Amino acid sequence: MLAELIHPLALMEHQEWEYRPRPSNAGPDHCIRKLTYHARHAPAKSPSGRFLVVLDDSTWHEELVLNWIAKSTFHLHSQQLELTCATTTFQGQPFPIKGHIDGVITDLLGIDRLLELKAVEHFTFTRYAEGNYPTNYLVQVVFYLVGLAALNPHIDEALLLIKNKNQSAFLEYRVRYDRENDRLTVLEITHSTGTRVYPHQDFVGLYQEALRRFEEVEQYRDQDALPPRPYPNADNFHCAYCPYQFCWEGVDQVPIEGIAELRTGLVPAVEEYLDLQTELAALTPKQKRLDALKQQFKLELRTEGITRAEGHGYYIASSPYEQSKLDQTKLSKATIERATVKETYSRFSAGRLSKVVDATKPKRRSPLKKPKPTTQIA
Repeated sequence: MLAELIHPLALMEHQEWEYRPRPSNAGPDHCIRKLTYHARHAPAKSPSGRFLVVLDDSTWHEELVLNWIAKSTFHLHSQQLELTCATTTFQGQPFPIKGHIDGVITDLLGIDRLLELKAVEHFTFTRYAEGNYPTNYLVQVVFYLVGLAALNPHIDEALLLIKNKNQSAFLEYRVRYDRENDRLTVLEITHSTGTRVYPHQDFVGLYQEALRRFEEVEQYRDQDALPPRPYPNADNFHCAYCPYQFCWEGVDQVPIEGIAELRTGLVPAVEEYLDLQTELAALTPKQKRLDALKQQFKLELRTEGITRAEGHGYYIASSPYEQSKLDQTKLSKATIERATVKETYSRFSAGRLSKVVDATKPKRRSPLKKPKPTTQIA
């Protein structure tokens, strides 16, 4: 009664945001072509109700985390404080980039830090936990620290707290920003398990690079043009979830090919995959026997003209159900041809190499390297 209503209700209340430069879309991982489509009011595919509910869940996760922090010895204040973080050009006019912070947190020593909360799904969280930096979120933090400096120039540190929505695990990035040199330093990363690392990883130019991208989007919007696609083809999650699916229509996509060295961090996962594959293969004869017994029971029920048999402490049963399918015999050949589309899929495989690759030989690598970002990572 209710399960099928929630997603449509979310879709009914959805209102599309107008494009404007924001701290949340300033990161380098945002597709600049997508931003330009948005700025030009291109027709976008409506999001699904499920997707909207997932976004709403993230907001509530952040509220729950704030409630827990409020019960700690840290003092949380300045929630949803509006800041002016930068000035850029939008629709031919100077435009202030504004944002609202989750809050400022004060520790027992009286040190104030910006607090930024995020809630992500398990796979994204795992990437961060394995060492990939949440660059878009770090850029957002930089914008807020710049805006906060106008009110309190002594606040140069922030805590970026990321929650795993599936498992309630947490990652905390303690960062410091040098405004004069546009340098963000990740000082400490803490996992909710208690694990701590001190990478002292520098990101140089995040703020200025974000402003340059906003100006570039404005130039494309003003010229009624589009930037080049930043990806060689649509076979990536950015394009798969993009609302502007017409972007690749009629374009010859570069095929994905080439060989590169397997990342060391993936070796344990590949070994586990192959071990599980071996265990499942050993179960294949049993699965075939299981299917044969199932067919025997179904035949017994059909022969007796019943749907259930009971006795001796056991039962077997078969429940009818309906399934809709397309009867092509009732359609013309031309209609079938017009409705038929070709889609390309990738078949995954993994295995053990027959011989160890000589590390001294030059490695073959795909020619489709990602272009180096303008932002420098020291």
